[in-house]
Amino acid sequence: MSLNKYEQAWKAEASHTQVTFDAARLAQEVQHSHEAFRSLIFWRDVREIGTSLVLIPVWLTMGVGMSLPWSWYLTVPALLWIAGFMFVDRRRHPQGPGDPGEPLLFYVQESAAQVEHQIWLLRNVFWWYLLPLSISLMAFLCHVAWNSTASWWGALLVATGFGVFLWLLYGWIYRLSQRAVREQLVPRRDKLQKLIANLKSDNSSNEASELSDLVAALSGPEQNVDMNHAWAKWAENWNRIIPSWREVALIVVPTLTGAYLGFRYPLVDEAPVFFQSVVAAVIPFEIAFFGLWYLSYRRHRGQPLTGRGSALPNAPACATIAMILLISLMAFAAVCSFAVK
Repeated sequence: MSLNKYEQAWKAEASHTQVTFDAARLAQEVQHSHEAFRSLIFWRDVREIGTSLVLIPVWLTMGVGMSLPWSWYLTVPALLWIAGFMFVDRRRHPQGPGDPGEPLLFYVQESAAQVEHQIWLLRNVFWWYLLPLSISLMAFLCHVAWNSTASWWGALLVATGFGVFLWLLYGWIYRLSQRAVREQLVPRRDKLQKLIANLKSDNSSNEASELSDLVAALSGPEQNVDMNHAWAKWAENWNRIIPSWREVALIVVPTLTGAYLGFRYPLVDEAPVFFQSVVAAVIPFEIAFFGLWYLSYRRHRGQPLTGRGSALPNAPACATIAMILLISLMAFAAVCSFAVK
């Protein structure tokens, strides 16, 4: 028998073979994936709502204790808005567990609806989360700058320095949200939609193998939240930006130079020297750090993070992270000292 005849005989035999699958097992896998995703979203909402509510008394205590101006309290309604928005959103889009006897298609459609809603939330995170906080904090910074400087250009310089820092910070948060949409939620939604189409089709026996693969992909570790992998990708990204102590020096030198110049040659006599020194340090720090970030982005464009390696950044990157936290605390203290002057 020739090779072609063997191939024809194999195809004829395969065409009469019915691919079977365990529907109960697939339903259990989909239900497990559905419940895991629902639990993830629930605790995310609890964390966000709880943080907003806890910050309100902290914010009020700081405002009264430090005699901060009235614009400081504008953040309180912003925090109330965030907590209220997320609470109302959960009430309008309940994510309770389904009955154990529900069919497979029910859990798939429920999961698809949840994922679609989470995509909408993260794509619009600027409007319901970042914008209210940005408005309240910028109003406070502008108010402090206006009351504490003797000229409009001094107020503009102060507000611009901290405004750029705030804009870059919130821009980073926004990019992280959109990356989560692209890398996690959209692929999951596409798989769920394909699974729904397969379940609704009449030719399920021929597509049983593909259906099983889709369910396995939804329940696989790449779709579930793997914190170790996420931390490894975070560390890898920092190691790309700050690969050696050379990059640390490129940040530290201009930052310390700016701080010294702000201390030695203050621009506004009425403003505290500490405040002017911090402002003069923040601006070159931002330029140096985000310049390195941009160069790293250009250098590694088209090379996605793999998440392979240590979950902790290297020593130079850790030093840079500590420096960011330190300068952020100093900036906050400087603004407060400026406000109570």
